[in-house]
Amino acid sequence: MHPNMSETFRFWTCCLSECSAAAAIDVGICERCRQHFCAVHARPPTHCCKNDPLDDDAWGAAQTAEVKALRRMINDKNLLRRASERNRNLDCKLDPLDPLGEKRMGGMHIHLRIIFSDGTAWLARILRQNYTSFSDNFSNLCLKSECATLKWLKDINVPSPKLYDFGLRNDPENDVGVAYMLIEELPGTPLLFLSPSEEQLRKLYNNYADILCTINKYPLEQIGSLSLQPNGTICMGPIVSDRSGTFSQMGPFRNAQEYYATWAERYLELICDRQLFTRYSINAYLIFRYLKELAEQGHWNAFESSIDNGPFFLKHMDDKGDHILVDEDFNVTGLIDWTFARAVPIYEAFGPSLLTAEMSDIYEGKAGRSRGDTLLAEALQTKNKHLVRFAGGPDLVRRFSFGLGMGMDMSWDEAVALFRGIMSTAEESRLEFDWDVWRQNRLSQWAGDVRLQELLLKLGEI
Repeated sequence: MHPNMSETFRFWTCCLSECSAAAAIDVGICERCRQHFCAVHARPPTHCCKNDPLDDDAWGAAQTAEVKALRRMINDKNLLRRASERNRNLDCKLDPLDPLGEKRMGGMHIHLRIIFSDGTAWLARILRQNYTSFSDNFSNLCLKSECATLKWLKDINVPSPKLYDFGLRNDPENDVGVAYMLIEELPGTPLLFLSPSEEQLRKLYNNYADILCTINKYPLEQIGSLSLQPNGTICMGPIVSDRSGTFSQMGPFRNAQEYYATWAERYLELICDRQLFTRYSINAYLIFRYLKELAEQGHWNAFESSIDNGPFFLKHMDDKGDHILVDEDFNVTGLIDWTFARAVPIYEAFGPSLLTAEMSDIYEGKAGRSRGDTLLAEALQTKNKHLVRFAGGPDLVRRFSFGLGMGMDMSWDEAVALFRGIMSTAEESRLEFDWDVWRQNRLSQWAGDVRLQELLLKLGEI
């Protein structure tokens, strides 16, 4: 057994009492029976729920039931008392127009709006709890990291919600009943919900470039996630997870090669444990073994090798556009939702992002820059020419983090198209990529890889 396998992080174990295997994150989580199954037992005759997604009515009903159950756990009186104590003892109430906090609900949180007697408003950002929730410890790590990030951003004047209070899950000192954050309500509409013209985009990217330039003024010494010490000070801690929450802590790191290699290694461990990519485990293993070698050879960095040793810079890890609030004139009013933020190498922090991506090109494996990449680079040109070179660099990290790096339930056709784009970007090649030939070559090249041979044996391919 590979030395790391005994330490592989497990999110859930198969729900069958006689099975000790890890639940498959991608295909083993059933939204109908709300159980976790391993890759073997996720199929009939053991698990017989329909494989089709819930229809809109059933999905909406399940979500409402979840939120109502969460609301019953919240002690409104204590929540409002804590808000009042932190805002000059002003009287406050929950917004009656959104009693469940659904209007601002995301994948991980609901938001209850708290209105004060002076007309101002805060948000209670509350972790959702359902059959896919993380453990208490993991959830609390994520929450404390986001709190530290918000405090740090305020200190450097990046427009973001001010943090007023927080409470951890199942903490005896938390009398609110659930994990929560009390944060400033920022004005504006998420950019992702709008359809800006190119002129409006140019204005927005000009604002966004200013924010990137501000972050660039505050380098960090390690790759990792910010964390709160017991005394309230901010330190650099391990990366809590990725944007989809599919692996455990790693780091902190002082070198980018180690960071990216460890990132790929985490996925190799999950693949071997049949937690991810369970429908094409061997193919996924070969891909991530290749990505790990790219990292170890420094090929994730297209610039001078010295920058792999820092300094490093904070990056929003889910920057697809709904994290940017804008007013009616497309001025940026704030950046929100900083869960999983981390310090990364300069070419990742200021390189091509999800915000400027042409997602169809990424999923179809088409290499090259998008129109958004060009517009943001033009905005940076007049503000910080040093950052322009990174904004105009290869988008290898973007293709990984929003494609294969999500680790979700994608088809093999989608996965191989994503990998084709990564290959074209990493090797700067426009040649036609033949997966079958590449696969056979890698199986031969890595015939001495013990984990690969064990996986082939487990799946009956040798």
